[in-house]
Amino acid sequence: MSTETTYQKEIKQEYEQIRFRNRQLHNTRLEEVHQAFPRIAEIDDEIRDLNIDAAIASLHNEDVDPDTVTAQTNALIAEKYQILTQAGYPSDYLAPIYTCPKCKDTGYTENERCDCFKQKLVARQYRQSNLSQQLSQENFSTFRTDYYSDQPDGIHELTPRANIENIYQSLKQYLNGVEAYLRGDVDKKGNILFQGNTGVGKTFLSNCIAKELLDQGYAVLYVSAGTLFEKAGDVIMNKRQIPDSQSFYQALSDCDFLVIDDLGTEFTNQFTASYLYTLLNDRLLRRRATIISTNLSLIEIREHYSERIFSRICDSYFIYTIYGDDIRFAKRKAWQTP
Repeated sequence: MSTETTYQKEIKQEYEQIRFRNRQLHNTRLEEVHQAFPRIAEIDDEIRDLNIDAAIASLHNEDVDPDTVTAQTNALIAEKYQILTQAGYPSDYLAPIYTCPKCKDTGYTENERCDCFKQKLVARQYRQSNLSQQLSQENFSTFRTDYYSDQPDGIHELTPRANIENIYQSLKQYLNGVEAYLRGDVDKKGNILFQGNTGVGKTFLSNCIAKELLDQGYAVLYVSAGTLFEKAGDVIMNKRQIPDSQSFYQALSDCDFLVIDDLGTEFTNQFTASYLYTLLNDRLLRRRATIISTNLSLIEIREHYSERIFSRICDSYFIYTIYGDDIRFAKRKAWQTP
């Protein structure tokens, strides 16, 4: 079962619970009002009897004047709400109770997901992504280019700041094209490789993208390279000693976007190289996008893993090289400056 299918099942059960609680609350209010105002209980009985009699008459092909039935019903309803409001109750006190009046707690409006359904789905995506708290601080609204030098470094054609500004604009375009990639448009790329030294903002940018995608309702899973291979190994080697390793392993394949952080920091062996190729290749075939951050250069990726992985990345990934000073040092320096 895919991650989103699991979420939909959970959300459906949540709506059932919401409807049950609201029905209980409505029944409690009804009993309260009937006990306090016996006339309202009589009115509800009369309205019920009117509609039953009209339905029976219609079944027996007897003449029924719908306008008369409607007028009698409306008069009874008006009397009921006059009693309620004169007693200080709100006029809608006995109306059906909905947590979301737009979809009436079904999750759908005209065969489309209601906004409340989308919000529930996004909340689950955040929990699954392992990024909820981090993304409140690391997102495009907090992204700053002034931590990057606007002076040439003597190595690259662009200054660090000009380079990161170009990357920023490119990522905005990438986000506009992800739906086409997931849909299967062959001319669209959906994968990203961020490479560069420690502290230049690779993980920060990965998180920026993750937040945008999560807010759009996509299934995003963030994982460090070490955790990725640890949990995958736990399943593949038939140990399953790590809690939730099986469901985590399945989510690695099923999520719309997989963010692998710090590739190359894990202990590399034949298993990691083999599994990484299998995972990346499977996600490419299924049109599932992968975002990787690494300190390794492309040549080092080929040496650490395999020619096949190197080839897949070169062919199917946007490759962004980020350079400049350690941003954490720049931030610390800014905080200390009076």
